[in-house]
Amino acid sequence: MVLEKIAVLKELTIFSVLLRTVLAMVFSGILGYEREKKGRPAGFRTYMVVCIGSEIAMMTGIFLSRELGSTDPSRIAAQVISGIGFLGAGTILVTRQNQVKGLTTAAGLWADACLGLALGSGFYSGAIVGFAAIWCSLKILSTVDKRLGKTARVFGVYVEFVSIKDLSAFLAYGRGHGCKMDGLEIVRSKDVDGNRVVGATMTLHFDTPVSHEKVIEEFGRLEGVQFIKEI
Repeated sequence: MVLEKIAVLKELTIFSVLLRTVLAMVFSGILGYEREKKGRPAGFRTYMVVCIGSEIAMMTGIFLSRELGSTDPSRIAAQVISGIGFLGAGTILVTRQNQVKGLTTAAGLWADACLGLALGSGFYSGAIVGFAAIWCSLKILSTVDKRLGKTARVFGVYVEFVSIKDLSAFLAYGRGHGCKMDGLEIVRSKDVDGNRVVGATMTLHFDTPVSHEKVIEEFGRLEGVQFIKEI
């Protein structure tokens, strides 16, 4: 790549440091903005700080290696990868319906840190191609994933019932219409009005692919079902 063929950009000069930092801010800012628009816990500023921090760590490792002559420049980079794991874990949430959220954001932070390390080491082509791939995965492929996932044979659902009898009727209705149910977990809670409800998470198995909307609509209109959503 042209950038990597320019000798001055391979050295740790004020110009190369500035270029790497600007690229880190631009790339991570774009990725973080995409996450922030979707209301994710780690957004624009978080992604930018993670990428810049990783870039600085990588450049520091290279600087110390050149100054001391014996230090492995990859040591600091390795610690960055480990540290990002703890940061990413903070974005993963498990709801009371046993729904896991934040996995994509955590993975994005990890990839964002790797992007910073690539820029910090002067691996411009890897950083640019990597940024394009990450952005496509978050922005473009999410649309493809939604279209491909319009129908499925297996659904995880969370349902709230008025009483345990309604749950039994729900299970009987599903089995009577060729739907196998497993992984049932029951929790007793209260709705927004303070009334006691019976909540249940379960997995529905169908013989043929069905649409998500049809499953929610058909099971949601059963008597005693107060709330239902896919998880």
